[in-house]
Amino acid sequence: MNDEDLKKDCEHMAMPQSVPRGLLRHLIPRLLKDEDMTGTQIMQKFRDRTDGEWNPSPGTIYPLLASLEEDGFIETVKIEGRSKTYHLTDDGRKRIESMIKLRKGGVGHKTRLGPKLWEQFLDPSERVRFHIHWMTHAIEGFESLAGTLKTKDRQLLLKHLEEMNVKVSSIIDIL
Repeated sequence: MNDEDLKKDCEHMAMPQSVPRGLLRHLIPRLLKDEDMTGTQIMQKFRDRTDGEWNPSPGTIYPLLASLEEDGFIETVKIEGRSKTYHLTDDGRKRIESMIKLRKGGVGHKTRLGPKLWEQFLDPSERVRFHIHWMTHAIEGFESLAGTLKTKDRQLLLKHLEEMNVKVSSIIDIL
């Protein structure tokens, strides 16, 4: 198999199906927490936040919006032609609070399971590259958040980074 065939064979891994099933049901209310949006704006927000890597389709978004509305988590606040603007309800806000309290399981577990499973099938040298990629991603995330954190969260982040620094230093010593 040549490189081009291999690339085509792996294209499906970049498709939206690689996003854990059911994750959108939790993300949409979080998007609506800060502002009312149309379905089109929600799709655009996912594209923007993933740098264009994830483009959920209207066939995914609109049935989910209807389901969330039916369940009372969101509501339509404005209709212009075929476009509806959605708003997070009080029940939707309570649901977000509950999800945050239960963050150790559920959504967090689903988002970590794919990479964890993938890692188990990598050779040691591939695992090194895999972990370097995710460490770099995490560090860049911390950099972008650092200036926005409240004092308590800054202290928590600093504590964990210092603990990680000790672990990284011990690995450096081994190498």
